[in-house]
Amino acid sequence: MEQRVKIKFCFKLGRTATETHEMLVKVDAVSKKCAFEWFKRFRNGKEDEPRSGRPPTSTAPDNIERVRRMLADDRRLPLRMIAEELKISLDSVSNIIHEHLKKRAKKVYAFPTLLRSSNV
Repeated sequence: MEQRVKIKFCFKLGRTATETHEMLVKVDAVSKKCAFEWFKRFRNGKEDEPRSGRPPTSTAPDNIERVRRMLADDRRLPLRMIAEELKISLDSVSNIIHEHLKKRAKKVYAFPTLLRSSNV
């Protein structure tokens, strides 16, 4: 995505695909094929067409609600157990919890106490 924006910027400035590729190679690795492909899309006005592919099913509203209910029952439930129960990946469970449910892990700090004669 980031490279596409850089290439589109250069396209709008009137640079050629070769000039753009040479500039981007200095900053980060972008293949010549990638630069030329995006230029072709921009020239044809097809850069934001819907892409083919399978729609995400693991972050469906049904799964989000099921994860929410599972965490409501036991907020310390391990991600692995949720993933196994719903038959989705750990990454999908983590994405649902953090991005969709906006839950964050609480940091717990443990400070060891020193044994002193007055504490014993």
